[in-house]
Amino acid sequence: MAKIRCKCGTILRDDDPHDSFFMLSHEEFDVDVSPELLLGRALLVVRCPVCERLWFWHEGGKLTEYVKGEDILPPDA
Repeated sequence: MAKIRCKCGTILRDDDPHDSFFMLSHEEFDVDVSPELLLGRALLVVRCPVCERLWFWHEGGKLTEYVKGEDILPPDA
């Protein structure tokens, strides 16, 4: 289990059943292999329930943050 402090101050855990996910690309998912092998290919993602940042763990334990942006469409679109 890994824990990190989000930039908003919330403590996040990678084993949280509501806010941790495994992400696969279509290419990785579209194969005929066992679920165990798919899980080994998946990228771990943890969502902050307070500010909705997404944190990704890459190989070697490197963290990458994604912050939800504003809508890019004009208000009248």
